[in-house]
Amino acid sequence: MPKNVFISVVSHSQEDMVIENFSHFPKLSESFSIKLSIMDNTGSEILKRFCEQNEFFYHHDGQKRGFGANHNKMFSLLNPQDNDIFIICNPDVRIQQDQLEGLLQSFTNSNYDISSVKTYFDKKRNQVDNPDKYFPGFFNFAYSLATDKRLHYGSNLKTQNPQWISGAFMVFNQSVYRRLNGFDEEYFMYCEDIDLCYRAHKLSMKLGYSEDYYIEHDTQMASRGFFSPNMMWHIRSAVKFVIKNRFFNPLVIAK
Repeated sequence: MPKNVFISVVSHSQEDMVIENFSHFPKLSESFSIKLSIMDNTGSEILKRFCEQNEFFYHHDGQKRGFGANHNKMFSLLNPQDNDIFIICNPDVRIQQDQLEGLLQSFTNSNYDISSVKTYFDKKRNQVDNPDKYFPGFFNFAYSLATDKRLHYGSNLKTQNPQWISGAFMVFNQSVYRRLNGFDEEYFMYCEDIDLCYRAHKLSMKLGYSEDYYIEHDTQMASRGFFSPNMMWHIRSAVKFVIKNRFFNPLVIAK
């Protein structure tokens, strides 16, 4: 029997992006039954029809939630069982079928509790998201917000065990997500991925990263405008992470 793979995607009035990136999304492979699941945060008849036509799971209940709350809600609705795989995936991510099959096989055969893969921001220009990420402290957040530079990112682009993984694409065994109680819903947007990985770290869970397979992420960088709502959410989330986890340590400078 193919292993069930539940992929949770949240749309914030991003129906065009979802349709473009997931129109030809695989549903079944030899080893996996792919169940793409769309959480519509704002309500779109176009997106609803698209999901019905493609037999994707669709949910909209009129409530506007933050990033983590939406994925937690999707997890509770899908209620994956046994060794099912649960994937967090941004709507601006593209995955080729052979890459999805490969990364799922790799994850299944690994001892990782949470995993991700090489992420291209621009594949043609070979622009890759840095996987060598360390937990940031207060001064790292302040420095990053002021300069747009991240000193808590290292130089090892082939690292296999980052301290934290971007929420744009995270792969879990369902039991791991359940044990962590998903994301902390007090974060509306930003830093909830760091917080979840930090909680996993404290439980001695193993995070992994594979450069053998890839996704493409057309990141929107919506938090970059200093007075934008996204930037304000980013600042609030950074403060919450520091206070909650007592990360008042000196500036973390990765090598």
